[in-house]
Amino acid sequence: MPTTRGRCLRLQRVAAICIAGLASHSLHFEGSFAAVNKIPKKVDAGALAQHGEDFCNELKHRGFAIVGFDLTKRRDALDWLESLAGKEDLQLANCGLQPGQARHETVSFPRPLQRLDLIPSDAAIEDTGAAAAVHLARELHNLSVSCLMAVARHENMPELLDLVAETPEPLHAAKEPSFLRANIYAGQDSAGPCWHLDLGLLTVAPAGSWPALMASPFHEAVGETAFLEELLDPDRDVLVFAGTALAVATAGRYTGLVHGVSAGRLKQTGTRVSMPYFLRPRSGAVLHKPVFSDEGLAYLYPAAVQPAGGAAVQPTLNGMLDLLRFHRDLYGRLCTRGQVVPMSVFSKPELQEKVRHGFYL
Repeated sequence: MPTTRGRCLRLQRVAAICIAGLASHSLHFEGSFAAVNKIPKKVDAGALAQHGEDFCNELKHRGFAIVGFDLTKRRDALDWLESLAGKEDLQLANCGLQPGQARHETVSFPRPLQRLDLIPSDAAIEDTGAAAAVHLARELHNLSVSCLMAVARHENMPELLDLVAETPEPLHAAKEPSFLRANIYAGQDSAGPCWHLDLGLLTVAPAGSWPALMASPFHEAVGETAFLEELLDPDRDVLVFAGTALAVATAGRYTGLVHGVSAGRLKQTGTRVSMPYFLRPRSGAVLHKPVFSDEGLAYLYPAAVQPAGGAAVQPTLNGMLDLLRFHRDLYGRLCTRGQVVPMSVFSKPELQEKVRHGFYL
């Protein structure tokens, strides 16, 4: 059985490998920083087809993109969600929300907050606040698919669109479905930023009720402020950024945004509500090696969060990468101090060995 000291030493070796990898790819990042202006370029949602290159350059080189989009129900949804603060025994059925459509929980780690997950739906909901939140989820889902289409066209990767469900899956029917997550923060908070990456393909985030979302300072091309919500017109703009699934699906052409929430700003207000939408691979979706991928990353493919029929898939030489565990227990952990880790780091023999021995389905 590995000792605590042994595990610590292995983690230190992995960290050293990643630091060396970051150094070896510094020229690549410097080129990325030069590819975007200091002031972010906004692309309107209706112009994604015509200006997809601008959108993708922002997403790829800055770490996020700003998309202009009229959020008709944002304020109504925020008002309703703020009214739920402190209600630990929330009865979703009383709001007209069904179990497969919504779930509510209170968590204490890494910081205390309430979470309300909502699946986009066209169903009629009598509660006007809940109806506004579900309507917002539907709008953000459609926008996230449009953004993924822009990436697929720009990269000549139509297979990206096969990764998402035509209709959002119910919460109980998928391991990691696409949904809107309302985070309701209590205000008093002693945690740090809690730097992290998102699991999915794309995150589409309207401005929260109080600007506290931060990009890691290691994203050097962010621009004039790391508080990204301050760059938005709250009712007319959203942030779009990549997660681990898109980084793997594109063999590192896109890197997930390492981000967190400012504890200092949370203390300045009684309650903060954020409402990001997570577009994730559907159940049964398999990520295959892109034709342009470096062969040093070939062992990461195929990859899946929840392959059809569990792990029973076509046999391959490498097996199938467990994308959820890879994100949660390895890639995500390498970013917990704010580091922006390129996928190319995983071509290192030491990391290949680690992945092969613990992250396949």
